[in-house]
Amino acid sequence: MRLPINLFFNVLLLSFLSLSVRAEMTLNHLIFDDVKPYHLKILDALPIEGKIQIGPDSAKHTIIEFFDYFCGYCKKIHPELIELTESRDDVRVIFLQHPILNESSKVIARIAIAASMQGKGFEFHDSIFTLQGSITNEKLKESIKKANINEVKLAIDLDRDEVEKIMKLSSFLAGGSGARGTPAIFINNTFYPGYLPKAKIEALLN
Repeated sequence: MRLPINLFFNVLLLSFLSLSVRAEMTLNHLIFDDVKPYHLKILDALPIEGKIQIGPDSAKHTIIEFFDYFCGYCKKIHPELIELTESRDDVRVIFLQHPILNESSKVIARIAIAASMQGKGFEFHDSIFTLQGSITNEKLKESIKKANINEVKLAIDLDRDEVEKIMKLSSFLAGGSGARGTPAIFINNTFYPGYLPKAKIEALLN
């Protein structure tokens, strides 16, 4: 899958000029390099703090999910994606922020990015998606403690401009890839909007 050239330039301008995040992509790589598949270019465009990964870097298959913490189908697919990485050593799953449902979605996305700055991104992410019932302030505080996040550092990192910029870049890449809602999934280089059951994903991997 390839983006129109003007959208590539928009991504470039957003990520390197206005956002100034620590992405690992050059102009030539982003626009002109056809060697690397598009879904991997998405990952290159984001700094490590913007990616929550489970599974080995060397995995043959890459699943990317753009998600929102208040999305019911994102919560439904979460344990299924975890099960895939636990049952197969050839799959990695990378969760990318796309908070579009409400302002609380953006607040929790920022916390997740700041948690990643402590190396606690997956722990926090998993804790939120395994909560019983709705997300409340009290449950959010419990998830932060459960993930063993340093709350002083978290408060400092949440004030960093980089956190907001990473969140916006991630959502921009989601929209540019065709995501109109969540979940939005890449299975390797093929894009699938909406929820996919685990059995369907496994069939597409085999």
